[in-house]
Amino acid sequence: MKAYLKDLLTLLFLCLPLLIYLILMSMYDVTLKTTAKEFLFNGAMLMLLLSVLFATTNRIVKFIFSIILLCFYSLLLIQVGVLYTFYNFIDKAVLYTLFETNFNEVKGFIDSYFKWYYGVSVFVYFYIVVRIIFSYRFTLEKYKIVPLLLIFACIGVGYRFFERSVLLLSTNTYVEYQDYTSQLSKKITHKESTYFTNVENDENEALYVVIIGESSSRRNMGIYDYYRDTNPKLSQLKDELYLFNDVISPRTHTILSLDRVFSLGDFHNPELNELGTIFQLANQAGFTTYWLSNQEPLGLNETLVSLYAKATHHQNFVTKTNKSSHKLDEVLFPLLDEVIQEKPSKKMIFLHLKGTHIFYWDAYPSHFSFFNDQPKTKFESEEAFQIINAYDNAIRYNDFVVSEIIKKIRSKNTNSYVVYFSDHGDDVFQDNNSFGHHEGIGTNAMYEVPFIVWLSEEYKQNSLDLNFQNKLNRKYTLEDFIYSFSDLSRIRFDQFQPIKSIFNEQFIYKKRMVSPGVNYDERN
Repeated sequence: MKAYLKDLLTLLFLCLPLLIYLILMSMYDVTLKTTAKEFLFNGAMLMLLLSVLFATTNRIVKFIFSIILLCFYSLLLIQVGVLYTFYNFIDKAVLYTLFETNFNEVKGFIDSYFKWYYGVSVFVYFYIVVRIIFSYRFTLEKYKIVPLLLIFACIGVGYRFFERSVLLLSTNTYVEYQDYTSQLSKKITHKESTYFTNVENDENEALYVVIIGESSSRRNMGIYDYYRDTNPKLSQLKDELYLFNDVISPRTHTILSLDRVFSLGDFHNPELNELGTIFQLANQAGFTTYWLSNQEPLGLNETLVSLYAKATHHQNFVTKTNKSSHKLDEVLFPLLDEVIQEKPSKKMIFLHLKGTHIFYWDAYPSHFSFFNDQPKTKFESEEAFQIINAYDNAIRYNDFVVSEIIKKIRSKNTNSYVVYFSDHGDDVFQDNNSFGHHEGIGTNAMYEVPFIVWLSEEYKQNSLDLNFQNKLNRKYTLEDFIYSFSDLSRIRFDQFQPIKSIFNEQFIYKKRMVSPGVNYDERN
C-alpha cells in the first residue's frame, strides 16, 4: 500500500504544473468548456510522455522523451505564466507581437515581470523531474499493459482536443503572419496608392507633424485631470491645445493598433488596410514625408510598422540595432531640427516615440525621477507603488518631449500643426492588479489614449470657420484616423468620408468595437 501511495504522490508532483494551470483557470472565470479542453489536452500529452518514459527501459529513448517532456513542461509553464500575469491564454495578438519583438523588448519584458525566485523554482522542479525519470520505478511498471493502454488513451484524447495546442497555434499563426506581411508589404511600401483618386492639397507651404506615442494612457496624464502633475509642460501650453477627451485606440498592441491607425482597415473590414495609408495619401497630396523613429525597425522579423513607414520619402531609425537601443526620445530633436531646415516647403513629419514602453524605468533620465511617494491605487503593495511611480515619471518625461516638439514647430511661425496620440495605453494597477497591456484583458485604461492638437496662428487664419471646441467630447476610435488626418491636413480625395473625421461637422458616432460583440461604450 505504501508503494502505491508513493506512486500517487510522485505522479501528483509530475502533474504539478498542470494542477496549477487548472487552479488558475478556475480562479479567473475561464468557461467550463475551455477549462475542460485545456486540461484534457495538456493532461493527455503529459500522461502520454510519462507513459512512454516509464514503459521503456532503453536509455536513448528515455533520454529523447525526457527532452521532449522538459520542452512540454517549459511550454506549459509559459502558458501558466501568461495566464497568471495577464489573466488570459496565449493568443494570436500575443504571437504577432512576439514575432516582431527584439532582444531589448524581451529583456525589458523579463526585467519587468520575471522574479528571481521563478527561475529558481523552475530549475529545482526540473532537476527533481529528471531524477524521477531516470531513477524512479512505478509499482505498475511491471504490468506493461498499463502504460501501453495509457499511451493509446492519451493519443486519442490528445487528438480530440488538439486545437488547444499552443504549438499548433504558434505554427499556424507564424505561417499566417508571414503570408500576411508578405502580401501586405507589396501594397503598403509603395509611395502611392492606386486606390486614392483625385488627391489634392492647395497649400504651397506647410509644416505638419504627427507624433505617435507608445503605451501612454490618458488615465495617467495630469492634463486630463489625473491627480498627479504628470504634464507640467503641456499644461503651460494648455490654452493653445485642443484636448480630445474620449478617443480610444482600436487595439491594445502596437502592431495591431497602428495597422488600423495608418490605413483604411477597421474592425469590420481589416483587409482594407492594403488599399492605402496616410503616408501614401500625404505623398500624393504633394507633401515631402519623413519618418523619424526611436524604435527599432527589426525584431525577429521586419516590423509591420517599419513596413508602413517605407512609404515615406525619408526614413531615419535612430535605434537600428540592439546596441543603439535605450536612447531617450529627445534623441529625435536634432533630426527634427534638420528636417525643419531642409528645402521642401511642404513637409509632413511623423515622429515615432519610444514613449512609456513597458520597461518604464528606461523611458526617462534619472533627473525625471519626480514621483517617489506612495501613489493612489486600490492594489496596495510596494511593487505596485514602485511601478506606478516609474510609469508616472515616464509620462512626465513624455510630456517634456511632446511639448518641446510643439515649441520647435511654433517657433517657425508658419502654417503648421502638431497632433499627438498614443498607439494604446497601459493599465498600471488601475483596473487590474497588474501592469502593461494585453488584448485578452483589454481594460479601459489600455484603450484610453491622449489625442492632442496644436495649431499655429497662420493655420487658424487659413481656416476661419474652424471650431474644435464643440468637438472635444466626441466618442472616437483611431481606426478612422486616416479621415481625421486628411481633414486636418486639408487633403481632399474621392474616398474621403467626413462622417469618420473627428474634426468634421458631418461626423457621426459609430459603435467602437474592441472585440467581437463588444462595444467599448456599452461594456462595464
